[in-house]
Amino acid sequence: MPNQNAKPSTEKHTNLTELEHLKVEHFDIYQELMKQFKFDDRVCHEWLMKPKRPLQGKSPFEQLSIDTDEVMDMLVRMKTGDFS
Repeated sequence: MPNQNAKPSTEKHTNLTELEHLKVEHFDIYQELMKQFKFDDRVCHEWLMKPKRPLQGKSPFEQLSIDTDEVMDMLVRMKTGDFS
């Protein structure tokens, strides 16, 4: 029984770690992401970790180590409705 309870807390810790990393290292992107997804940590984490076609199949979190501007540009395009 204890093992079943440990897994969700581990997953939650992982989610918070990635969002905390974003908050510390890329605060402007963190703020925009939170605003767009109405401060829902779960939805923000899902968007951050899921591969995206405009990022050549990389997740936004992966792309941050390559080109942070691309991640911010994607958020701006989402905000303005530009999905071209």
